[in-house]
Amino acid sequence: MRQFPASPITALVDRSPRYNLGESYGPHLTVADLLGPEGLDGLTKLSLGYASSAGDAGLRAQLASRLGTGAEQVLITSGAAAALFLLGLVLGDGEVLVGRPCFPPVLDALAGTGASVVTVRGRFEDGYRVDLDAFGHGLSADTRLAMFASPQSPGGVTITRDEVDGMLAAMAHRCPEAVLLIDETYREAVYGAARPVDSLAGYAPQVLTCGSLSKAYGVPGLRIGWLTVPGAVLREQLRLAKFNSSVGCGVIDEFLATRVLARADHLLAARAGPMAGARDTVERWVAGTAGRVQWLRPEAGAFCCARLNPELFGPADVQRFYGQLAVERTVVAPGPWFGDSAHVLRLGLAYEPAHRLEQGLGVIAGALPG
Repeated sequence: MRQFPASPITALVDRSPRYNLGESYGPHLTVADLLGPEGLDGLTKLSLGYASSAGDAGLRAQLASRLGTGAEQVLITSGAAAALFLLGLVLGDGEVLVGRPCFPPVLDALAGTGASVVTVRGRFEDGYRVDLDAFGHGLSADTRLAMFASPQSPGGVTITRDEVDGMLAAMAHRCPEAVLLIDETYREAVYGAARPVDSLAGYAPQVLTCGSLSKAYGVPGLRIGWLTVPGAVLREQLRLAKFNSSVGCGVIDEFLATRVLARADHLLAARAGPMAGARDTVERWVAGTAGRVQWLRPEAGAFCCARLNPELFGPADVQRFYGQLAVERTVVAPGPWFGDSAHVLRLGLAYEPAHRLEQGLGVIAGALPG
């Protein structure tokens, strides 16, 4: 029997912490937020037959318009997690190179498909930028897939197009048949008046993207994600893999997803303002710790990466810190869960209301050693 590692995120789903600063998105929407009278009428008349294995044509067209690519390149999946699993299932007969820190279930999903996983690590002190030398050394003739997130979790750092070009150049030299997946799940979760960076969908024949409605839009209960795949042969193999594993997504999920995307700009703008205020709150809080806490100011994503200053705190101090947070029932996402140092933690900025964010930060400050 395969053993899955324990995850601190199960506490966020299965139990109610006092302060939840471990989430990576803002408050959830409700069905009522999405449906007007005509929408409710459409839902009650919806046929509950099988959905298309490629995904609802209207939903794919909506996504293609937002992503700047053709609808024929879009495959709807049951969340971004399913997109990553399908890629491992189809391409996991060779090596898969993954950028870390990363969302940990990615590695478990790939391992579950039998893929041989190679990791390339970014560092907090380098702002989690892609190390192109390490990336190139991690590739081999057996590499079928390279996977990186942009914005990256836990840092909220966006990969530049120059970095993508560097990765593609290295792949052309070492593994010319491989493809590069950019996970854009947090791309539209921007702050204030900032505009999201353009999607990399369709950027190059070797570039795939994935995303979902879970994080930026706040509807993780709708299990809707997507892949964009320029190559027709690979896209068809992924569609067949989806069909053979789940047939299609839920028609109610797809119906509600079209309602989300019909109001996408309004929904995202409503979240961007509070997120900017929350980021400012955390920035002031970090400044008030007198160097005990360091952070990376996120470019997107409703979270940031912080670090207990390793020059001030040793391993025993860090252990006591997390122990005190447990006593206070205050949740953060610890670095080891992402494959980083225990000194590192991800702070959710926008899930809690502003006053509770400040209270939770106060608890964290009180747990700091010394």
